Amino acid sequence: MLKFTRTRLLAAACAMLFATPALADNIKLTAASSHPPVLPWVEVITKHIVPESNKRLKAMGSEHTINWTEAYAGALFNAPNALEGVEGGLADLAWIGTIFEPAKLPLHNVHFYAPFAASDVHMLTDIGNQLHAEIPAMNEQWTKYNHKFLGAMADGSYHLITKKPIKTLDDLKGLKLLAGGAVANWLDGTGATAVNAAFPEFYNNISTGVADGAVMTTIGMLPFKIYEVAPYITLVDMGGPITGALTMNLDTWNSLPKDVQNVLSKLGGEYSKMVADSIAGKEAGFLKKMESLGAKISTLDATERKRWADQLPNLAGDWVKRNEADGLPAAKVLKAFMDGAKSRGSEPLRTWGE
Repeated sequence: MLKFTRTRLLAAACAMLFATPALADNIKLTAASSHPPVLPWVEVITKHIVPESNKRLKAMGSEHTINWTEAYAGALFNAPNALEGVEGGLADLAWIGTIFEPAKLPLHNVHFYAPFAASDVHMLTDIGNQLHAEIPAMNEQWTKYNHKFLGAMADGSYHLITKKPIKTLDDLKGLKLLAGGAVANWLDGTGATAVNAAFPEFYNNISTGVADGAVMTTIGMLPFKIYEVAPYITLVDMGGPITGALTMNLDTWNSLPKDVQNVLSKLGGEYSKMVADSIAGKEAGFLKKMESLGAKISTLDATERKRWADQLPNLAGDWVKRNEADGLPAAKVLKAFMDGAKSRGSEPLRTWGE
């Protein structure tokens, strides 16, 4: 409680120090992330959102410019505290990992309760933005925590990276596997134990014996050199996540001039597409690079993959009941997610919600 209070006080002090009237020529904003720019969802912020915002304002003939302060790689907050960091004003604009907020942002974690349903990063990105456009409760959850949603961010499909080879589902028994947030649900019934952590913590946790490997996307494996401590990559294709979003502190957003809001709103849509493009372009190359560096790559047999999907408990049904009891339209969100995947050509291994 004391730590939270100090954080709030620091946020208030920063707000007083850097507050700028909405009509001022120079607007001071802070862009931040718990993760480093080596990852696409942060790289696009620093290489596109930040510089492009002022280019567009200038091209419009706007009297406004943005004086950006950038703070990445956990300089202001770590992944589990990012939602609160932006909520309290430590940062104005940031990538928020909804994966770490299954309790506060349950609707934004629907895909973690419907694994083996959709994998393509562009598909997932489109579905994420569609959910926000068509279901008011998605945006209402952001508003509840003083956030303005700007664009969805998805990642590629999840796989295994471990210290020992995995040939069948039975090989997971007794293993401790790093699985961020709601990803832990995918290990239910496998005999493996989930250990909650974020990508930047994976290498150390595996090298020190805290875990035997991880459930993660290929995009995180190469930059964080996970293959050095867990050389066996098993391609499982568990499905991809709508991992997070680009958001802005709502108070800051409401204080901005309309032309600045318009520019940032458009950049939010571009952020979604650019992150998806980057991830899609890197997935195959990352695997090839890791293989050249000593990683041993295999693919889980289709029968074992189907066995994994079938033996999972009714994750989606339990998730719907739990959240509907809290007054949230979970059934509607689940149906929209599944329909969005099927309408875009995906063939889920399980018909979650039916």
